[in-house]
Amino acid sequence: MQKLYRVLFFVLLTIIILFSAWPILHGNIDFHTDIARDFLLLDDVYYNHNITLIGPRSGGVPGVFHGPLWLYINLPAYIIGGGNPIAVGWFWVLLFGISVAVVYETARRMFDKTTGMIASLVYASAYGGSVYAFFNPSGAVLLFPIFFYLFWLFIKKDNPLILAASMFILGCIIQFQMAFGVPMLVLVTPYIVIRSIMKRKWINFLMMLVLIVPTSSYILFELRHDFLQIRSVINYLNGAENAGKVFMPFRELLYQRMNFFMNDSLGMITYDILWLTFFVFSSIIFAIVKEVKKINLSDKYLLFVYLLGGFWALTLAYKGVIWGYYYIPFIGVVAIFFASTYKYFNKKVFAVLLAALLINNMQVLYWKTADQDFTQGHWLFFKNAAERVFRDAPSEFGYYIYTTDQYGYSSRYAMNYVDRLTPDKTSYPYEKKPVTYLMIDDPGDNEFTNNMTWKTYDVRIATEPASIDTVSKTYKIEKYLLDDEQLAIESNPFMLNSIIFR
Repeated sequence: MQKLYRVLFFVLLTIIILFSAWPILHGNIDFHTDIARDFLLLDDVYYNHNITLIGPRSGGVPGVFHGPLWLYINLPAYIIGGGNPIAVGWFWVLLFGISVAVVYETARRMFDKTTGMIASLVYASAYGGSVYAFFNPSGAVLLFPIFFYLFWLFIKKDNPLILAASMFILGCIIQFQMAFGVPMLVLVTPYIVIRSIMKRKWINFLMMLVLIVPTSSYILFELRHDFLQIRSVINYLNGAENAGKVFMPFRELLYQRMNFFMNDSLGMITYDILWLTFFVFSSIIFAIVKEVKKINLSDKYLLFVYLLGGFWALTLAYKGVIWGYYYIPFIGVVAIFFASTYKYFNKKVFAVLLAALLINNMQVLYWKTADQDFTQGHWLFFKNAAERVFRDAPSEFGYYIYTTDQYGYSSRYAMNYVDRLTPDKTSYPYEKKPVTYLMIDDPGDNEFTNNMTWKTYDVRIATEPASIDTVSKTYKIEKYLLDDEQLAIESNPFMLNSIIFR
């Protein structure tokens, strides 16, 4: 019977990983603004030799950035693949496989092999649909089970070296996702300090300084830029900067956070199917009642509740939107603790409910990857649009990009990439030439601007296009043949034409 379970485990895991890699097998990844921005940053690091101390900007607090670790981890795959996003996509598949192994091994060490197999299947089926769209929070997803295990081990064994290892991992998590890593640091620091003082373990304070190593890029950046991020945080907290804040009564805020805690945190492994989420929640509560004998964080269930509940309690002080990628790093640990509850159920009952959860997750996974129409918004779409321009263009041409978010990162990277593959033609981004193309992606959902005002007041082209290539319902390429009079009219010099918020 054990052999049958192992065979079933490997078959299901293989199917899940295959579905997870399906878009990449077909030469595609998601290429939304954040992912395209990362590739433009990789472009800048590799081709312009601009060693960066910061990564992508934080979506929560204006003027605050994640660390550059995600960029540097992806850089070797980027270089080996010659800048091809699909090469980096295969690296994401590798990272996903490693993260599944991390969940398995963490669960095995904390509980047993059966927990490891169940946890890795649940985690893989719940997170596999994100593989073709990895960005910086994905690194925190991979590392958090390791941090959780190390910190729990430190509590049990009081070993300073284990504390140092956990602090190093936590520093890397902060690099990947500040909105998750910083609350974890806030939660564990008081425990470490109080415990160290009570036991007179002064060496623990020295071990905590290991955190400086992975966060050194922040320190160097702050020293070089007059403490820009610290000042940004202070301005945000004292109300001088209100961008991104959502103001609501405290009662409403509390209800929202409790709902997130109950549904979204545990619903990560059920795709928010309510009855399955209730099954996960009730299973963990039952295990806590059975396992917990006294209030002590050395009990792994209490440590889980402390970190999960503490995270959501800390968010009450944050007035911005809570995005899913702020708390997605919990997903592996949630899968582990749910999987550990199997021993408290009738085996047949648990097997049926687990099967229902896995079938649900794999159906959603299939829909998100193998059964999805990968058209606009993905790499092949933007690459195809860029190739259309280069096929039609003369040896020299100019181009401008319009998107409703005003960034245009996805098309810009595709143009950079195809430009490198087309050495016989030279493009001039955001510059008028006798042949100039406007690449316009406008679904008409921006109430403040549209492509007509952009064309008139920013690009400053008043003539009719020589041709229009309709790529999709919302995306078109307009070709203009400009005379000397049109070329003499300069475009708006303040138009967004590069990576901003850097």
